[in-house]
Amino acid sequence: MVSALVVAGCSTAGGGGKTKDGLQTIRLTNTKYAAELLPITAGQQRGIFKAHGINLELTTAKSSDIATSALVSHRADLAFMQQAFVVSAAASGAPLVMVGNVLNQLDYHLIVGKDINSVSDLVGKKFGGPGPNNGNTAVMRYIMDKSGLGQKNLQYVTVGVQAAILASIRSGQAQAGLLVAPFDIQARQEGLHDLGSVAKYLPGASAAVIAGESSTVKSESGAIKKFLAALVEANQWVADNPDAAIALLAKTAKMSPGDAKASYEEVAATYAKDGAMSRPALQEWIDVALKYGVMTKSVKASDVYDPSLLPSG
Repeated sequence: MVSALVVAGCSTAGGGGKTKDGLQTIRLTNTKYAAELLPITAGQQRGIFKAHGINLELTTAKSSDIATSALVSHRADLAFMQQAFVVSAAASGAPLVMVGNVLNQLDYHLIVGKDINSVSDLVGKKFGGPGPNNGNTAVMRYIMDKSGLGQKNLQYVTVGVQAAILASIRSGQAQAGLLVAPFDIQARQEGLHDLGSVAKYLPGASAAVIAGESSTVKSESGAIKKFLAALVEANQWVADNPDAAIALLAKTAKMSPGDAKASYEEVAATYAKDGAMSRPALQEWIDVALKYGVMTKSVKASDVYDPSLLPSG
């Protein structure tokens, strides 16, 4: 069940309406930050969306369930959110569909306590995550099984989202968690250990997708197609212009130049330059989510991902 909408600033008017400059409006609800959000930021700052005829209204949601509520209540046209949440929401009956992609690999790193040196050291320890049915927990269960250690040999405790996960490892409440930049960067600076990206366990799974409610995607297909063309161009610019992209990230995310560089370099090779996502990798994630309790009902990758509005079709 999705929670009540609390997205500040979301207009209730339908998307696709034209501004006085003749631009079509797309209302995007965002749940991402730092280098994940950078292509959207670059698209706005560099006028890429406007050049494609789009007036982008960007609002922020604190969680994916709030973003989902914005979509299904038609207070937002699109949302920038976790692939895992879109799939699980769709399996639960929410009419969501993914139409584009920003990162074509999971960017989570397995961060562990100072006395942990390998995945095998986690047997009998605690993993801190957002909740028992969250995608992060499913990924960690999969990692334990794929490493031959058995997912039941790790205790899964609910501590909250990124900042809370870092705090739980720092305090010893948990010995492991999945973090993205800048939180994993901070963890390494504090001497916590990084056992690497989870992408090696689930290659090709997306970390950050563009999703919409199915009837909105159909009714606003023209505006969404323009938005996605702009996003592809922004993805390409961010990937091809590292120095300028890092400077923009530092300025807009209020990060130090060093942290901005580290954040960018963690995901630079994974920006989806064509905006597309891998259907086989998506299906693998669906199978993992079903096996480990994120979903109780399976869906087909083709039912939750529609690439037809991308420039590549």
